[in-house]
Amino acid sequence: MTRRLAAALEAEDCSVEEWRVLSLLSDGRGHAMSDVAEYALMPAPSLTKLVDRLVSVALAYRRKDPGDGRRVLLYLSARGRTRHRAVAVLAQRAEAQMLDGLAGVQELADGLARLEFLLGRAPEQVGAER
Repeated sequence: MTRRLAAALEAEDCSVEEWRVLSLLSDGRGHAMSDVAEYALMPAPSLTKLVDRLVSVALAYRRKDPGDGRRVLLYLSARGRTRHRAVAVLAQRAEAQMLDGLAGVQELADGLARLEFLLGRAPEQVGAER
C-alpha cells in the first residue's frame, strides 16, 4: 500500500513521510515533534531533517508552545496548506484505488471460501445442486 501511495505522490514530488507530516499538521492545532514523529512513523533524527526542509521552503513553521515554553510546536504555513490540498487529492485517489482493490480481494476470498466449502462436501451432494 505504501508503494502505491508513494507512486501517486510522486506527481507532486512528495514523499509518503512528508505527506504524513502535512496531513497531521493540516488540523492547524500545532504539534510537538514527538507527536509528529509518532504519526509519521519516523525516527526523530530523520523527522528533524524533513521538518528543517519543510521550514526552509516555507511549508511549515515552528513556534514555542504557549503552555510550555520549553516545547516547540510545528504548524503548516499558508503555503503548506496549499501544498497539503494539492497532495491530498493524489492521496485520496490512491486510497480509493487501494480500497477498490480490496473489494476485489474480498470477492476472491468469498469465492474461495465457497469453493472450499463445496470441495469439502461429498461429490453426490455437489452434483445434486446443479
